[in-house]
Amino acid sequence: MPTSVIDYESPDPPYRQIAADLIADIENGNLAVNRRVPSESALMQMYGVARNTARHAVSYLRDEGYVYTLPQRGTFVRERCEPTESGNAD
Repeated sequence: MPTSVIDYESPDPPYRQIAADLIADIENGNLAVNRRVPSESALMQMYGVARNTARHAVSYLRDEGYVYTLPQRGTFVRERCEPTESGNAD
């Protein structure tokens, strides 16, 4: 689970810093496909941020295709397909 402290002097806004931590955990397998990501409440406690910041981080992950949300179930890691090389048939 992420344990980073928000750097308020960074040019990256707090929600992007949280999202970056979660993306790193997804990419290295600490957050597995089809498993829940931390809830907004958990992110608020882990990072000491407001609910809106935690919500924005999860929304960013959803927009970028890292997670999907099921109503009343939670937000889960989405399986990501590796880009394939397109065959250049001439």
